[in-house]
Amino acid sequence: MKTKQTMRIVAGLACLFGAVMIIAPHLTNYVSRAAVVNAPILSVKSPFDGSLLSDALTPATPVLPSTAIVKLRASRTSRTELARLEARMNTLTREEETLARQIATLSALDAQLLDRVEEMKKHAELMLRAQLGGLNGERAAAQERQSRLERDGERLERLAANGSAPHTQATRATSLAAEAQGEVIRLTAAVQETRREIASIANGILPGLGTEDGSYAQQRRDEIAIRLADLHSRKDRMSAQHAGLAEEAEALREEVDRLDLFAPVLPTGTVVWSATPAKGSVVAAGDEVLQLLDCSRRFVEVFMHESAFEAISPGDTARVRLHGSNESFYATVEALRGAGSQRAIGQLAAEPESVSEGSLSVLLRLAPADVAKKGVAESFCDVGRTAEVHFDRGLGNAMTFTQLWLKELFRDLWPSVATHSPQKANFSAHAD
Repeated sequence: MKTKQTMRIVAGLACLFGAVMIIAPHLTNYVSRAAVVNAPILSVKSPFDGSLLSDALTPATPVLPSTAIVKLRASRTSRTELARLEARMNTLTREEETLARQIATLSALDAQLLDRVEEMKKHAELMLRAQLGGLNGERAAAQERQSRLERDGERLERLAANGSAPHTQATRATSLAAEAQGEVIRLTAAVQETRREIASIANGILPGLGTEDGSYAQQRRDEIAIRLADLHSRKDRMSAQHAGLAEEAEALREEVDRLDLFAPVLPTGTVVWSATPAKGSVVAAGDEVLQLLDCSRRFVEVFMHESAFEAISPGDTARVRLHGSNESFYATVEALRGAGSQRAIGQLAAEPESVSEGSLSVLLRLAPADVAKKGVAESFCDVGRTAEVHFDRGLGNAMTFTQLWLKELFRDLWPSVATHSPQKANFSAHAD
């Protein structure tokens, strides 16, 4: 009878012990209803109609710094404006070359006229100096004749006063002296005029020399100077316009090249999520050509009862164990959101369990995955795997004591079973 009673007690305690072992984790921890590893999806779309130049990529291909991911060539690109600018630039270039040739020709002609003018200056100066010498000689002779006639006139006037000579001779001598004086005055004026002409040659004023008219040559040089000034002004305006068009064309060329070839630099730490079209495939503007899994922004989304909302805060630590794995790791709480919040499911790689009323969503931050490491890209950085997550309630010590007490009681009541139990060593260790 006593044996049956003992057996009943032992069976009841065994059931109680099993129940405690089952509910103990839920008493000491907040245990997730469901959890899944997730990461955002990056979508690469074609900006224009074109064809794929790069080779097709298969899913689970890691994106490394030296990996060429995708390259598109536009099937048609509007280069009309660029062609117009380039044609205008070519026209301006030819016009500038024409103006440069005209400037060079007129400059050469001006140099020839300058040489001719200099030669004419020398010739004119020589002629004027020779003329000046002749005039000086004539004036000296005229002055001598004037002096001689004046002396004769004075002598005849004295003789006429004494009655030794007729008055007509004295009068005629005086007239001749006056004429000689006029000739001297004329020649003096001619000498002065010749000297002024010689002095004016240095200032570019040339006297008329028949067919070799210096004034005409200087006039031609003045006309050429005005023409050259106009040509230089036009050339400067064209050069400025050409420089402006060159800058505009360069900016437009960069824009056209950008729209003509699409080869984006994609971030590392990503994995190809969906296969790209085959090389040479035609794509339209806005078509999706590539999807990438961003393993640098992995997180675990945990669903729990909303009663734990006040007990869990950002910065807390949770223990995570992926289903199918014997190892667990710790992750930090990044954010919390209630059941009524809107979730961007379409932008995420994994589709978590639908959130029911009364549920709490907790986001745990995970370290970026090294996609270059073997097996990481092939497993898509564990994205999509479900997990079990425990948040500590702070009751772990009390539950441990309760478990140890039940183990000791079970051993005292049924020593033979405890002796043969494979867990005896663990029980003893906890008891100590």
